[in-house]
Amino acid sequence: MGQFKLLWINVDRTDASSLQSSFARQFQVTELSGAELHILEPESWDAICFDFDFPSMSGLRLIPDAKTRWPSAPIVMLTSQNSAELAVWALRSRVFDLLVKPANAEDVDRVIERIAAAVQARRSQMERKPQVTSAQLPAETRYHPHPGTSVRLRAALAHITKNYLRHVPESEVALLCNMSPSRFCREFKAEFGVTFVEYLASYRVIQAKRLLTNPTMSVADVASAVGFNDPSYFTRVFRKQEGVSPSEYRAGTVFRSQPSAQRPERASDYPRIKSSG
Repeated sequence: MGQFKLLWINVDRTDASSLQSSFARQFQVTELSGAELHILEPESWDAICFDFDFPSMSGLRLIPDAKTRWPSAPIVMLTSQNSAELAVWALRSRVFDLLVKPANAEDVDRVIERIAAAVQARRSQMERKPQVTSAQLPAETRYHPHPGTSVRLRAALAHITKNYLRHVPESEVALLCNMSPSRFCREFKAEFGVTFVEYLASYRVIQAKRLLTNPTMSVADVASAVGFNDPSYFTRVFRKQEGVSPSEYRAGTVFRSQPSAQRPERASDYPRIKSSG
């Protein structure tokens, strides 16, 4: 299968030598920068790989452009950014597969096998069989309210998840839950052990921790991106919850520099939810 041609777009000019060597076992790899993609002469590619560090809007726009130019070529996306929003965007943009760096050898081999099978099927004009994969479930699915949580309060949590980027007053969520504001506050505190305001702030800090792994975003931009209009208030809330300032947390994640530093892995990293025991 060495005759298959893979176009490797190194968008952020990262060191991709180890990953490239893995793909080179199955593909003839040609590496270009994102800027060079626009001046690339028309050519047939069996597959395309976009290698990002932390994707920017301009970098992500290269993917639909490439899909238009080479509609039959499977597109793989490599990124150090791990978020549900990015995964949904990749799905809607018809990205063939998404790998979060640093990727383990098993995941890399799985992607390579899927691409090679898809390319071979297209070349031989054979019907493609669905590729069944066992994807790792997101860490946050392991933490959830206990079964006794009322349906109305579950609606409050879902509302926070969808609207935490903007101002979310208690009265708005109380109305959604068909409760008076005072009753909503009492039931929320009794159920989860924290007030609604504390829960919302804690949820926003969790999202901020993910964004702080991106060194190109300022702390003020991170604060705004997760719903804090005042960077100073964001810093106070962050320090109270994490014990360090956002800048100190960022320095710590850079020092650790491992996949677990990019996302919460411990139950204590999530807003406290009262246990059923």
